[in-house]
Amino acid sequence: MLMQTLHLSERLRKHLLRLHDREERDLHAEFLAEGVRVCQELLRSRIYRALLVVLREDASAEARRLAQAFAQQGVLVYTTSERRFRSLAQTETPQDILAVVSYPIEQPAWEDRVLVSDGVSDPGNWGTIVRTAVWFGWRTLVVLPGGVDAYHPKVVRASAGALFHAFLHRVQRTEEGLQELERRGYTLIGAEPAAGIPLERVRLPRRVALAVGNEAHGLSEAVRRRCHVLFRIPGAGTLESLNVGIATAIALYHFWQQHHADAALHTRSGRRSR
Repeated sequence: MLMQTLHLSERLRKHLLRLHDREERDLHAEFLAEGVRVCQELLRSRIYRALLVVLREDASAEARRLAQAFAQQGVLVYTTSERRFRSLAQTETPQDILAVVSYPIEQPAWEDRVLVSDGVSDPGNWGTIVRTAVWFGWRTLVVLPGGVDAYHPKVVRASAGALFHAFLHRVQRTEEGLQELERRGYTLIGAEPAAGIPLERVRLPRRVALAVGNEAHGLSEAVRRRCHVLFRIPGAGTLESLNVGIATAIALYHFWQQHHADAALHTRSGRRSR
């Protein structure tokens, strides 16, 4: 079936350009998702939905098939020239397609494992953390104030679309966010290079929130005070700390291994008890 497309007007193009700004994103409750892989994940998402799609006039066959899939879901597809498309994209080599995405309408869910961003400021780092967290099943994300905007285009791109499978809670005041975690029964733990407890000694409770801090300053004092456990990742190097994205990945992999080892032990114990 031939896909019907609309011409991208100058007025609409200017609106999309404004979505590069955080205040405009919040004002319109919309953000941009750029690239084939990211848009593929958007198409699969049950949490986010595309409002419209913009396709470059000479887009690849893969991008056109993807746009066709959006069109079959009732999403309007616009086309524009390469020059105008480049003005919308934030990469030097745009990937032929981008989408305008609506903020979630429904209240995000609270699962048993929560990842908390306490001032992570680099979009690439936070996007990588989101991607890693979703991979290991930590789909509930809490973003405290003072860090990068969770809907920054570079975050969406660095997450490789994993953001579209996460439940995101953006908090306006740190204390209120921490109180909400406590009210919901989460045990707060934090990664801290100078902590005395090594990662391998940490046992996760059923309902846990893991806080990761700012690249330069680590966890804020407010978060540090609330943590039941502060742990470090042991290493042989002389560097002061690991990159926050790498540190988070190591911790989440360790907890994933721990969980599956415990599950296997319980299974074996159950068999012996029969």
